[in-house]
Amino acid sequence: MLNIAIVENEKEQSEQLRQYAERYAYEHGSRCRVTQYENGLDFISEYKGGFDAVFMDIKMPLMDGMEAAEKLRKVDQDVSLIFVTNMAQLAIRGYKVSAKAFIVKPVAYFDFALELDKIRKEAERRGVSGLWVNAGGAMRKVAFADIRYIEVAAHDICIHTKGEKLTFRGSLKHIEEKLPQDLFSRCNSCYIVNLSYMYEVREDVAVLEDGTELRISRPRRKQFLSSLADYIAGANVK
Repeated sequence: MLNIAIVENEKEQSEQLRQYAERYAYEHGSRCRVTQYENGLDFISEYKGGFDAVFMDIKMPLMDGMEAAEKLRKVDQDVSLIFVTNMAQLAIRGYKVSAKAFIVKPVAYFDFALELDKIRKEAERRGVSGLWVNAGGAMRKVAFADIRYIEVAAHDICIHTKGEKLTFRGSLKHIEEKLPQDLFSRCNSCYIVNLSYMYEVREDVAVLEDGTELRISRPRRKQFLSSLADYIAGANVK
């Protein structure tokens, strides 16, 4: 699934780009999630990472696209940034913030789709996926393969990896939506388990390879065991 941010103060233009993204996903048998922002300040203030692409206007109120791009690169060097503008003369400045491309307004679907093609293929070549989190005041990408399990306590999310523990504010449901369902499964309302780290199931307890024990709740038991069985079957085939 493509996760796309559109930063554009002109509502008609923003809606057109959203429709283009949905059309692209439909034509490629995929899905997309589009988040729209009216200006650079809102985008930067709310930025939590996880986007595959950011389509950004340059001339906007409160904070223009160039300033927003400079702030973006301080916390995220990897996300694909595409400027959508009629100010082509700023292209040189765009390279300083590692912009992938400039699309000149009015935007044609062909140009938009061409850039998404590049982004999608690049993501496929990278192969390794992960979860972007804001922990310790910085955006970090945690590889799915490194996550042992995730827990929630009050409003804090804690990601337990092979070497550390990352804590930040958030929603477990929101995190769950970003995880591959064939690799992760909830064993109760507080824990999501990376099935590749499972060692055994002992009655109502999921035991990980390092001996960590997580309770399996009755409402989640059937689905968790089904997910584990599917994972084991897939791993054996491989």
